[in-house]
Amino acid sequence: MNILNTHKRLVLRPLPEVFNELVALGTAADRIWPEPNMPFWRTDGSMRVAVTQERHGAIRAVLDTYEVNKRIVWRADQSFLRGTHTFEVQEVGSGFTLVRHVVRINLSWWFVPIWRLYIGGIHDRIMEGLLDRLADGAKSLEARA
Repeated sequence: MNILNTHKRLVLRPLPEVFNELVALGTAADRIWPEPNMPFWRTDGSMRVAVTQERHGAIRAVLDTYEVNKRIVWRADQSFLRGTHTFEVQEVGSGFTLVRHVVRINLSWWFVPIWRLYIGGIHDRIMEGLLDRLADGAKSLEARA
């Protein structure tokens, strides 16, 4: 089964600042991951295509595409889930940045009910929370820490 899932938000923050927040996801510098009970992790260091890895739960991915201030694409290639999830950023003027997260995956038949009953809803909640925190801005995020 093919899944296409998109979340987007217009945030009043400069594009480079937004992109840097997305790069920091899963590291010690992460300020926007909204769900401490479902940790997100990525390898330390600079982003390197085909080297940098991420994981959350049973899902593992490797950095597939990295275009500074444009997009970050992660590719998963597991028996139950194959495809990508992408963060794209686009400046839309006057300090506004459009942030889009797109999941394009193909699920194994046995994983479809798990996605529909459990993971899809959690994914949507986490993405909306992440975009909320990103839109709150650095000042609000520092106050939460």
